[in-house]
Amino acid sequence: MPTLYRRFSIINQVIGLMLLIAILGIIGMTISNRMIISVQGNAHAINKSGSLRMQSYRLLSLVPLNSQNQKYLNDLESDLLSPELTQVVKIENLTPQFNELHEFWLNKLRPALMQASTANDARYEVISFVNKLDELVHNIDEKTEKKIAYVAMTQLIFISLVFLLLMGTMWHLRRKIYYPWMTLLTMVNAIRQKDFSQRYPKNNRQDELNALGETLNQMSDELAQSYHQLEARVAEKTADLITKNRVLSYLYQSNQMLHSSEPLYLRLQKVLIELENITILKNLSLRLYEDSNEEYFHEICCASTGLDDESTEFIDAEKNPFRVREIITYPKTLQWELSDNIHRYGVITGEIEKTQILSDEQNNLVLMLVKQISGMLAMEHQIEQQQQLLIMDERSAIARELHDSIAQSLSCLKMQISYLQLQPEPLPEKPQQLLSEMRQEINTAYSQLRELLTTFRLKLTEPGLLPSLESTINEFSERMKFNIKLNYDIPAKSISPHQSIHIIQIIREALSNILKHANANWADVSLSQNAGIVTITINDDGAGIDSSPDKLNHYGLIIMRERALTLNGQCYVTPRELGGTEVKVTFPLSDA
Repeated sequence: MPTLYRRFSIINQVIGLMLLIAILGIIGMTISNRMIISVQGNAHAINKSGSLRMQSYRLLSLVPLNSQNQKYLNDLESDLLSPELTQVVKIENLTPQFNELHEFWLNKLRPALMQASTANDARYEVISFVNKLDELVHNIDEKTEKKIAYVAMTQLIFISLVFLLLMGTMWHLRRKIYYPWMTLLTMVNAIRQKDFSQRYPKNNRQDELNALGETLNQMSDELAQSYHQLEARVAEKTADLITKNRVLSYLYQSNQMLHSSEPLYLRLQKVLIELENITILKNLSLRLYEDSNEEYFHEICCASTGLDDESTEFIDAEKNPFRVREIITYPKTLQWELSDNIHRYGVITGEIEKTQILSDEQNNLVLMLVKQISGMLAMEHQIEQQQQLLIMDERSAIARELHDSIAQSLSCLKMQISYLQLQPEPLPEKPQQLLSEMRQEINTAYSQLRELLTTFRLKLTEPGLLPSLESTINEFSERMKFNIKLNYDIPAKSISPHQSIHIIQIIREALSNILKHANANWADVSLSQNAGIVTITINDDGAGIDSSPDKLNHYGLIIMRERALTLNGQCYVTPRELGGTEVKVTFPLSDA
């Protein structure tokens, strides 16, 4: 790899191309120089030939020659054999023609000039010599022109080769350097713009740019991975912050909803629906115990997955008077108990997929919500208990005032009437009748007052309707010598202490009438709620009710109807088809 890299290095390629251009230039210049050097003596040779021509004509003009003209013959022969001419003849391969000229000089022209007495005697030989000399000059000139043409052609060829090499060099450098370099610049600009998708194309070249491109590819991969990790961490932190903000917002909103003035089941249902939206828990439900008793509970359910308010179908859950959404069963169930050191208020149940795990954040959220709901229920329990105690204290004070005032006055009147009736002297019939009516009215008023005092002195030992109701049922079961059946299906925390007192008093009055007048063998008490209407039903198999009872026996019915009106409801007393009596009281839950 290093050897290949050094071999195909861009610097080596550029140096090689420059050397190749230089070599071509040197070769062309060398060839041209040699050709130019080879024709350097041709001009001198042609000049010598011209000089020989002139000398031959001068000798012809001197005929007949004498001893003084001998040196002209020697000069001509010396110029004919001069190195300038003989060297050119040798270089140009004209030796045979020169030898022929030289022999003509030696054998014909020289003897003819020496023997001629007149110019005409040697004119022919001189003209022949000059012609041969001109032919030699012509050949030298032709050879010279050819060499000059060769020099021009050689230069043109090498100039063309150099030009082609330059073009090839430009193409090579453009392909090997410019385009890769522009690709690298594009990658650098993309990296500057945080775009790591650009890649230098892979190839088999082993040069600096390819090595730089591979390095940039590796750097882009590492930067892309680093940015991806950073973006993932940022997204994770952002999602975590969003989740925490949603959790904080949810806890704040849930606290506001839990302490709003809406009915309890609506508050809890909204909180559960919002909890489903921000956790993986589905089919959330809340069992709300009545007075910490697991046997009496009401389940608030919500299943908001894939449903909306318009398309949701509601069903009645078992022992649940509320309308709850139809739910989908999930395989894994989780529970959180709503309790404190004194009471157990209920339990929250949720379901998740078998492969899912509730995260610590979501589990902590549910635990905080459990604390909120438990605290809210404990506070409402305490407020209800305080309200109940205040009502009991107020009613006890009223009962004491009634007992100390009206009750004492009625007792005094009864004693005075008794005194009058016990006089030894009998009273006239009409006063006696008036006294009897007065005594009866006083007894009726006294009975009404005792019932009123009983109502005001009625104690609810525990907050909530169910404990007092169970205590009342147990009391009358012992007095009637049979078990009275209780069917209780009222939403927890939906009956106020004020309403509880009236409900207990209505049921006590109905059971008291059964005990005193019905001579029944069984009785049952049912409390239910449907569509916000509470229904109380007391049934027995006794003697039934007279269609026109006297005013005295009707007093208990009047009390029940008055209390029903206090609850903004109605009281109906009707005979049962199979014997006995049915007392039915209805009133709206919204007034609780």
